[in-house]
Amino acid sequence: MLKLFSAAILAACLAGCCTNVEPISRVEAVYAPGLRVDAGMSDPAWRKAPEYRLRCYRNFQHLPEKTVAAIEAGKYEVQASAKLLYDDENLYIGCRIENDDIWTLDQQDQLRHYLTGDVFEVFLKPEESNAYLELYATPSGNKSAFYFPSRAFGGTVLIDRQKLMRGIEVVSEVDGTLNDSSDADRGWTSVMTVSRKAVEEKLGIPLDSGRAWRILLAGYSFSGNRTFGENFSHPLLPQLNYHLYEYYAPLTFR
Repeated sequence: MLKLFSAAILAACLAGCCTNVEPISRVEAVYAPGLRVDAGMSDPAWRKAPEYRLRCYRNFQHLPEKTVAAIEAGKYEVQASAKLLYDDENLYIGCRIENDDIWTLDQQDQLRHYLTGDVFEVFLKPEESNAYLELYATPSGNKSAFYFPSRAFGGTVLIDRQKLMRGIEVVSEVDGTLNDSSDADRGWTSVMTVSRKAVEEKLGIPLDSGRAWRILLAGYSFSGNRTFGENFSHPLLPQLNYHLYEYYAPLTFR
């Protein structure tokens, strides 16, 4: 738990720090009717989808010199990537995240999983609305879905009192052992299934090519073998704050 607490402190420090902003490119979902969903993404359709690398936030200049030296001595950066498919019913987001020590302490749905272990996050926002969704997948296969009427509601009790939105499913697979720093893990994969109809019901806007949507693919990774947690996203944002939706990537459907 101390490990997670330390990572949370570092993330809070990073939130006020700028990073180099990469050019915002589109994130493309590829049409895949009849998709067979499994955590390993074995269906051949996944090979046709572009792979997006989630880059780590590495701005440590605000920290004391000795702390920066200790962090950089680790020379470790999480390798994370994601792909997107869709069919007439759902949007599918698959992720691969390398980690040598995978943690997920609260193995229940509809929690702020980033506080208690590794997590993959998807933010979906229609251009024409202030409202958006924050969706979670964990190594244990748990899921959460938070609806924000606007960015002003971040961190309020309104978020924590929400029931799990219908139409969200997660399957995950761990290559290693959960919550055990005594061995070496290799990573985890997950596929999140998001009902397009459920998104439309929640946000009032169809999740299709006829409307402009933006997306952020992000996550947190903790490890007892490192002195800090890793935060990563695609696209990389100017600050470590996953709610800066002006910098999300346009989502397209092919």
